[in-house]
Amino acid sequence: MRSRLRYGRTSRLFRVTETEELGRGGRLRGSAAGELVAAAFAAETAHAPRLAHGLSLADLAHAVALVEGGDLSGADATALLRGLLELHEIPGDEFPWDPALGDAFNSREAELERRVGRSAAGWLSAGRPRREAFRVALRLTARTGARDVHDALVGQAAALARHARATKGALATDYTYLQPAQPTTVGHLLLAYAFPALRDAARAARSHEALGASVAGAGGSAGSRWSLDRGRLAELLGCEELVEHAKDAAWQSDVYVELLSSVAIAATHQSELGQDFEIYASQEFGLLELADAHSRASALMPQKKNPYALAAIRTQAAQAAADVAGAFVVLHTGSARTDHFHLLNGLVPRALEEAVAVARLTASVLDGIELRPERFEQIARESFVTAADVADVLALSGELDYRSAHKVVGRAVRELVDAGEPSSALTPERLAAAAEAVTGSTVSVEAASLESALDPAACAAARKQAGSSSEAAMDAMLGTVDAELAAHARWSDAAREREAAAETALLERARELSA
Repeated sequence: MRSRLRYGRTSRLFRVTETEELGRGGRLRGSAAGELVAAAFAAETAHAPRLAHGLSLADLAHAVALVEGGDLSGADATALLRGLLELHEIPGDEFPWDPALGDAFNSREAELERRVGRSAAGWLSAGRPRREAFRVALRLTARTGARDVHDALVGQAAALARHARATKGALATDYTYLQPAQPTTVGHLLLAYAFPALRDAARAARSHEALGASVAGAGGSAGSRWSLDRGRLAELLGCEELVEHAKDAAWQSDVYVELLSSVAIAATHQSELGQDFEIYASQEFGLLELADAHSRASALMPQKKNPYALAAIRTQAAQAAADVAGAFVVLHTGSARTDHFHLLNGLVPRALEEAVAVARLTASVLDGIELRPERFEQIARESFVTAADVADVLALSGELDYRSAHKVVGRAVRELVDAGEPSSALTPERLAAAAEAVTGSTVSVEAASLESALDPAACAAARKQAGSSSEAAMDAMLGTVDAELAAHARWSDAAREREAAAETALLERARELSA
């Protein structure tokens, strides 16, 4: 094979071969400009390792369907399948990808031709454009990534539920604006992060199911005259249904925007958790500590233990938001544009890889945190977090409406703060004086009722509503989380087994036809 060297305007050197020129088809004269290779082909080929497995399955299913449909037989059929099975064994990061050939499909075709000859390799594009191979590969790659994201998010919820069960009765205070708010429990605080993680997992599962609609066999965008059974192709690829309209199948992109949005929402929840936990881990709060394995030492200050994992979690959230914005910008063109998948072929697999890594990191951080219930309780008892409960007692007595009771307690709190006294110094007499100052009349509160309202642990336990910090509500929520975790695990196991079985069946059928 003849070759020559060509430099583009960049410093990168590309080798141009006869294979490249063959890949350009008979319509074009000569080879691609070095600038085109450097600016476009190299970028496309860089996506290849992440798409490699999906591209291989797409090619194998297409070849099997050609043979089963009766359009390909004989020596070329067996050689094509044999060659594709050989390529399937090459790891994506070890395959000889060559940007000068144009893209990953052309690299695979060139390697296939080297192994089985031009006659057999020439059938790889029968009835489909190269973009169909990429569409199928992207869909399969994204589907696997969505399931992996799902599993990592479920891992987060499971870790939070484990800690919440152990601390469901441990006194704490909720925070709003980073200020102590109302009495609650440590377990109740933790479950506030578990439920979003479960919703995020459900969104990932829905994306996985949407990606289970096959786009294979659509031809250019209106089908083809080849005997390619789209239903059979879907079965070979482990898909449950079809994207029915051929052009929609060839160019559908909204499923990826939904997936990227789901990833960004999950990343936002993880970022919120990271922000909160970094504050909770500070010396000033001291509510929890990250494991050493998730921390980093300062290069300058020996005393520091930096919660480094939380910074990585927050950074990925920013990238995930930018990925959604980038996808929307590129999609603001006409339909059926190559621009869309120039972006999506690289963005989606990369975004999912990062999302999976960070979601697993978050689950690991949550699994390894050391909670400090005694510090939670100390803050709850030192802060006047029972003021709303005192106002409730006043209003429930029937002597004041709630808004007036709120103002009375606010006046009493202000006087205690000004005097430098704790919440325990609030007495029925002080409340009566505050009521007279605010409303012009006094109120009468029993000392026992006020004492109970001033006890944050009693307040946290006295909540009546579903989802509250009471023991009954906590037990109910933990039961809900356990049930959802079990359901998610069953779904993931079934999806994984179904897809693995489909891949095994495809490879077995390809081997059978290549014998």
